[in-house]
Amino acid sequence: MAKKAKSGPNKSLAIRNYKVTNPSASPKEIAEALSKTGMEVTPQFVSTVLSNAKRKGGVIGKRGRKPGKVPATASGGSSIEQLVKAKKLVDQLGGIDAAKSAISALAQILG
Repeated sequence: MAKKAKSGPNKSLAIRNYKVTNPSASPKEIAEALSKTGMEVTPQFVSTVLSNAKRKGGVIGKRGRKPGKVPATASGGSSIEQLVKAKKLVDQLGGIDAAKSAISALAQILG
């Protein structure tokens, strides 16, 4: 097993902090920026630290859909909830033809 450094700055913490303040920075950019402060790290080490942070659920970007996004559907942008409501309306009006004529009449009144 590798020996732990006895003292010195926490490189992993510095990498994670830099990534939080500069989210679009690449591992190479992060390594260069930290080397200017006297902390020698390689881009590969930066990649490893950021990958571990993602895997452990850290504050570094997570995979997946952004919160609040509505999933795309095959029906021209209608969500599943809208399709369920449309199905209930069709059932209440007695079929698709009756629902179409009701919507057409409503469009004439409103339009």
